[in-house]
Amino acid sequence: MLHEYSLLILLSFAAHTGWVHSVSVTIPEKTVVGKSGSTVILPCLYSTTVGNQFVVEWKFLPGNAETTRWQQIYYYDGKAYKPGSQADRLTIVHNPPTSGIASIQLTNIAGLDNGTYICEVNNPPDFDGSGSGIVQLSVLVPPSYPTCQSKGNTITGQDATLTCSSTGYPTPIYRWSMVGTNTALLPGMMENQITGSLLLTNLSEPMSGTYRCTAQNEMGQATCQVTISVSSGSTAGVVAGAVVGVLLALIIIAILFYMLCYRRKRKNAPKHEHPGNEIREDAVSPMMSDEQRQYRESQHSRGSRDRSENRAHVV
Repeated sequence: MLHEYSLLILLSFAAHTGWVHSVSVTIPEKTVVGKSGSTVILPCLYSTTVGNQFVVEWKFLPGNAETTRWQQIYYYDGKAYKPGSQADRLTIVHNPPTSGIASIQLTNIAGLDNGTYICEVNNPPDFDGSGSGIVQLSVLVPPSYPTCQSKGNTITGQDATLTCSSTGYPTPIYRWSMVGTNTALLPGMMENQITGSLLLTNLSEPMSGTYRCTAQNEMGQATCQVTISVSSGSTAGVVAGAVVGVLLALIIIAILFYMLCYRRKRKNAPKHEHPGNEIREDAVSPMMSDEQRQYRESQHSRGSRDRSENRAHVV
């Protein structure tokens, strides 16, 4: 306890006498805004007496990051290191950064560079002051070509929704219009400029046509189109019935074609002759006894003589 108290007294005395140096980081521009493809400088100024353990470090937290894990993009401790994915586009403004300026420069910026950057300066044994500062980078990106879709049944009396989505910074706003008309949206059409949806309620045939969505921010605009055709319930039923009828007819034709081909194939197939086993009238069973065999042979001889006599008699 006495030792800790003595250390606190020593540090306090050193601070008042100027023995302990301080590190002070200043960020003159907290937010930097640049257009996509341009070059920006993220400022970081500091004051300290550079020593042997002097270190400058920059870290980056992407604006769309799902975690709070910082990425190291620049490190200097006598040598410069650029471990981040922005290495080929990142340079230090004053090299080496030992003259009170630790600013970095990013070229050809893109939407992926959006986020928070932190500049840290460490110079042991300096114990006093603030050794870090934060810069926010916003990259202006024009809207990408949006995607238009139609959801729901376009039948009279039903509801349908048209959707439009795009990317860009600042986040685009959306506006819908009917192609080929100079009038505003018809009654029953509800537009959401934030989400990009257009709700069409209680559909009627005049709502048929092509709709255009325009996504816009301060960097530009882009459009897409979607066409819908509103039909009555009876017309839809007739169309559905016709489609089913055509499908059934195609199935029947396919079955008949298959049967015709099958019959033709069987008709043209080569026929195989099967002579079978010839059974002679005078064949003798191997199971007969000798007496039965002699009696059968005598009967056969007598029958042959009778047939010969009959033929002779006829002549």
